[in-house]
Amino acid sequence: MSSMNRIRLADGREVAAAEWYDQPRFSTCEFAAADPVNLALFNYVPGMPVSKTASIAQRNATDADTNQVKRRAVNQDEALIVFAITYETFALDAEADGSGDVIAPMPALSGTDLRRLQYQAIFELTVGGLKKPQYEVPFAWLCQSIGTKAWSSDAGATSTHIDYGTAGDLTAENQELLELPIYIGGFGRSARPGNSMPFKGRFYNADNGAFTGLRQNVRLRLYLMSLTKRPS
Repeated sequence: MSSMNRIRLADGREVAAAEWYDQPRFSTCEFAAADPVNLALFNYVPGMPVSKTASIAQRNATDADTNQVKRRAVNQDEALIVFAITYETFALDAEADGSGDVIAPMPALSGTDLRRLQYQAIFELTVGGLKKPQYEVPFAWLCQSIGTKAWSSDAGATSTHIDYGTAGDLTAENQELLELPIYIGGFGRSARPGNSMPFKGRFYNADNGAFTGLRQNVRLRLYLMSLTKRPS
């Protein structure tokens, strides 16, 4: 910190704290259990089609799916300082055990299905015009800090056994914090119409197919926890 109102980044760049606010940038994708998964994120704005695999019905994005204001980019007068990454998962259908009891009612994703995503899925974030991602990790690397804690009860053969998968404790301290923040956009005094900074996310199966053993269709909402520059 060079002063109480300025923040110095790892590359030596300084930003004025008064021009920034704490707001995550998020994007959603949906995939069926039996479909190959290679999906783009941050590639649409509200009103455009949500990223999905072949067997999922197409729908247009709402404000709950993304807060992007420009597809695959931030505007020339915007910028993000990404300091952590987290996500939410929702099942698009229920899952039952061999006896017929529901173990993960929609929209709860079962712990087993979440683990199947964790050992096969990859998340990557590409910034600027680079061909290689700036950030790329197995999905298991990302901790989950948001969501709803689940409780279960046993009332006999007709009971509902809640099996809700989470990636660690649902607390802010469980986010995957970046050692060095990722800076996206912000041309400062050089900002001109058309000078938007491209960036994109991707969620995919490293095995180039459907996730092995996955039983539930899934909605994944990915969050870039970031400071956001107020547009001019």
